[in-house]
Amino acid sequence: MKTTLKTLLLFLILVLNSCSSDNSSEENPENPTVPTSKFAMTAKVDGKLWEVNNPFNSNFATKPLFTYYPESEYIQLVGRKGLEEIRLYIKRSDLKIGSYSITKSIYDASKTQIEVSMALSKENMQEVIEGNISITSIDLSAKTLAGTFSFSCVEDDSKPVSTSNPITTKVTDGTFNFKYDFAY
Repeated sequence: MKTTLKTLLLFLILVLNSCSSDNSSEENPENPTVPTSKFAMTAKVDGKLWEVNNPFNSNFATKPLFTYYPESEYIQLVGRKGLEEIRLYIKRSDLKIGSYSITKSIYDASKTQIEVSMALSKENMQEVIEGNISITSIDLSAKTLAGTFSFSCVEDDSKPVSTSNPITTKVTDGTFNFKYDFAY
């Protein structure tokens, strides 16, 4: 009887120990700079969930490729799914908690912007016409930033939104959590 009771007690201890919570790798609500997802960027693109990292499958910001977004003035956050991308260009002067309205891209290094490449799922180019990026957490020492975003696209941004030029891509519930300015 004592052996059975000891075995049962040992089994119970093992079961309870294996049920302990380990949220250190994916969630840490006390520290908002620690990712709450294993993905650097998440969003709903036309209602379909995107859970992505950068093109190198990490949560590091990447260097802007084009001179109209110079690295000295922008932090580029890229989420890639296959060959499709969402690119957030955070103006370094906007590197503080706050919301930033997105309008049609003008490629002149004047403001925080969003670009998108949806070549596989869309027949025509998608041009961002409106949206929002909110920086909700920033750690200047650890060089991490997190926030939310949403935006809408049309095929022809030279025309107003209408029945002949409708919104063709809608991105909602976007989140990001990236490290920036690391040594390349």
